[in-house]
Amino acid sequence: MVTDPLFWTMLKNTFFIVFTSTTIGAVAGYLLALLLNSGIKGLSFFRAAIFQVWVVPWIVVSILWGWLFSSFDFGIVNYLLEAFGFIDEPQNFLFNSRFSQWAVILAYAWRMIPFMMVISLAALQQVPTEVVEAAKIDGASYIRIQTAIVLPILRNILLVMYLLQIVKSLQELTMVFTLTGGGPVNSTMVISLYTYKTAFETWDFGLASAIGVIWLIGAVIFSFWFMRLSKGALT
Repeated sequence: MVTDPLFWTMLKNTFFIVFTSTTIGAVAGYLLALLLNSGIKGLSFFRAAIFQVWVVPWIVVSILWGWLFSSFDFGIVNYLLEAFGFIDEPQNFLFNSRFSQWAVILAYAWRMIPFMMVISLAALQQVPTEVVEAAKIDGASYIRIQTAIVLPILRNILLVMYLLQIVKSLQELTMVFTLTGGGPVNSTMVISLYTYKTAFETWDFGLASAIGVIWLIGAVIFSFWFMRLSKGALT
């Protein structure tokens, strides 16, 4: 297993795709939560509407993003880029090693945003209003309030949310299998898909089992790390 160059490529892809998409999803979800927590009208409607994305099955999300990045006439990404003059002809994003990773990352992040938003919004609504009001009276700006008061208060909750989503993303197979199949040139091969292909396409159950053991050990180590980081939030 460790002498297979694809194994190390897969590990690098897994870390990059999972951590980048989770970070984008967390930031976007938190910003949406801030917007909804600002007293916008129709809070319940917007919260329910955005959360519907979380209910949609992974396979449906995968097909949707496949259409968005399609190089044919119905690919809205190519259409918009051509309309604004960024490209001269449609690009096959899902079969280009420079863009395929980012296509997968954006699809992952979009699917995560509702979960991140709901958790962040629930946390924001628990921030003591008297602390925020006192900071406003003292002349603190909105950015200063967020960075010096709100984020430190929510740090543990946001950390738990972030790490839970990383664990979920490490197990996800449907998205990358449907969008790119791990290609092109293994640029989107992740550990879940690598294990699946090894077991059920090359029928090398020994190697697949070895990957599974490494996966398990990594998950256990990550879990202990997660428990240490989240200990403050759970007490």
